[in-house]
Amino acid sequence: MSLALTSGRLARRRYRLRQVLIEAGSVMLGVVLLIWSLTPIYNMLLIALDPEEGEIEFDGNLWPPEPSLDSFRAVVTQEARYLEDFWHQFGNSLYIGLLTMLLTVLIGSLASFAVSRMRLSRGSLLTNAALLTYAIPASFLIVPYYRIMHGYGLSNSLWAVIAAQVAFAIPFATLILQLYASLIPFELDDAARVDGASAVQVYLRIYLPLMTPR
Repeated sequence: MSLALTSGRLARRRYRLRQVLIEAGSVMLGVVLLIWSLTPIYNMLLIALDPEEGEIEFDGNLWPPEPSLDSFRAVVTQEARYLEDFWHQFGNSLYIGLLTMLLTVLIGSLASFAVSRMRLSRGSLLTNAALLTYAIPASFLIVPYYRIMHGYGLSNSLWAVIAAQVAFAIPFATLILQLYASLIPFELDDAARVDGASAVQVYLRIYLPLMTPR
């Protein structure tokens, strides 16, 4: 009896020691990854606060000896020679980013709904075929894509950039949304169809509300 109790205590101690080691290792790994991720941001902050306008390299100082906000003022007021069109460029980037996000979510959600909720016989094949496009280097597509955009009269338009980014983002977005949609029970779709809901109504009133982050 005492031998069994002793062995049980040793097993519990080993289990606790193993848990402590696992938690300590996880914390150490998290700290290393956090430092690795924040180091480039910290370096950019040092360059931004550098009174020499970031033209000198990092010399080992953890903080600039004479930090200055002149770089931020030069950006806002467009005083620097290479920042004359900063606000125009910022507006273009914001426009491209927002439209790319909206179109990617819209098309990706529609595609994931069709693949995962419409019970297509070869839906997984369609998703995998779209993901295979990532095997083609983007540099190989520059010339044909430019010819296509030139043919549509979009060679000097922001919509060409938006179309390129949306096209490259949709396969991955469809996969992520499809995996997330697999958590939604199919019984909800069946119940809605029994009540007379169409596919569009299921998409708008069941699929999208349940896919929205909370």
